[in-house]
Amino acid sequence: MTAFLDVARKTGVTIREEDGVIFFEGQYAGKRKPQGPLVGKRIGLLVASEFSDFQAYYLAEYLSEFGGLPEFLLVDWVTWKMTRPHVKGKGVTGMWDMSVDPIPTLGENRYSFKPLKEAHPEDYDVLVALGGHSADIMMTEDAVLGFVQRVAERGALLGSIGDGALVLLSAGILQGKRATGSRVVSFLIERIGSFENVPVVLDGTVLTARDTVDTPLFVRRLCQYFDPAFSDPREGILRGKRTVIIAGEDFEDVELVVPVLEFLFRGAAITLGTFKAPLRSRPPLLGLDVVVGNFGVSVPLQEVPLGYYSIAPLEDIAPQSIDLVMVPGAFCPWNCVVAETPLRFLRKAYEAGKVVAGICHAPIALAAAGLLEGKKSAGWLACKDAVPIMGGVYSFEWSAVIDGRIVTGRVPDDVPEFMDAMTEALLQA
Repeated sequence: MTAFLDVARKTGVTIREEDGVIFFEGQYAGKRKPQGPLVGKRIGLLVASEFSDFQAYYLAEYLSEFGGLPEFLLVDWVTWKMTRPHVKGKGVTGMWDMSVDPIPTLGENRYSFKPLKEAHPEDYDVLVALGGHSADIMMTEDAVLGFVQRVAERGALLGSIGDGALVLLSAGILQGKRATGSRVVSFLIERIGSFENVPVVLDGTVLTARDTVDTPLFVRRLCQYFDPAFSDPREGILRGKRTVIIAGEDFEDVELVVPVLEFLFRGAAITLGTFKAPLRSRPPLLGLDVVVGNFGVSVPLQEVPLGYYSIAPLEDIAPQSIDLVMVPGAFCPWNCVVAETPLRFLRKAYEAGKVVAGICHAPIALAAAGLLEGKKSAGWLACKDAVPIMGGVYSFEWSAVIDGRIVTGRVPDDVPEFMDAMTEALLQA
């Protein structure tokens, strides 16, 4: 084990090595951590319909990873801006169809939610306005702006990501402040304050992030606000490493979105490897050159501009040119098995000495590729037959496992452990 794993241990996760295999496990694996700079801090996340799905996924996973108590505060009374009629009345829905009441694939130990009208300003140490078009809705609502102002009067930290700065602007919070945000708000901040075209800006009790790709750094700066001595050695630790994430139809959205954002924070180069889908469960998209996840995220990624990552057919990627290949879960692994091309890529990558990783359903694809014989594997319960039948050892008790150059993760809640396991495997390689 490298010294990097000391970082993961400090969160409260049990990490042990047995016969050369490294296991991430224990009562806090995949759950809110009992240690960290955000322990005990209640963090309100303001959302109306059309919020940023990508930001919501990441904040739910990583605020709780540092001990925080994230709570989505739903501006759910607005009915004039419902562009998802099939969920009308459910509450709020993100730009790409995600809900946070609840998030379908994350356990509520990671986050909570309530209508904003049931929330009390004095309960929150931090209030963050998420980006996406929901900011356009929230800035028109006096109840939202009043809530923001009452939190500000208490001296609590106010934050925004991307378009979310519109809410702080309308509430009068950004007057005379140094701040950043998306292009939608940049010209307004320039007029009333000082716009800085940088990833994250802290001015007093106001913390702003430029856009979705800056969300990981926003979380770390939030940690530093409460603990000035805090630093995260994960930042840039994978610089020079080349990763491929296999993006097949019906991938698990959170298991693709959060690793992409976190790999970017850790400095890795990312290619999304695509293959011809044997089955598409989104018929309206037939004929379009996109890949769609279970809950509406697509490849190309709606919120991460090309330039931060690349897209290529798997058959055009040389396994020798990469350091790691990862398979997200849901039904992408089943499509990998049926299409066969991804299985060949996994085998060639492993034979070339590369790290092969998969989370949730993905060990099924790794097993079908013949890579789990004699290996220990985490994964969702659907893997409990495929792994042992193909010669491996499976347990749902493991959050993540590193067995040589094979890395596996359990479920979406375990993405942070899975990320640390992949990082450790890459550092060992």
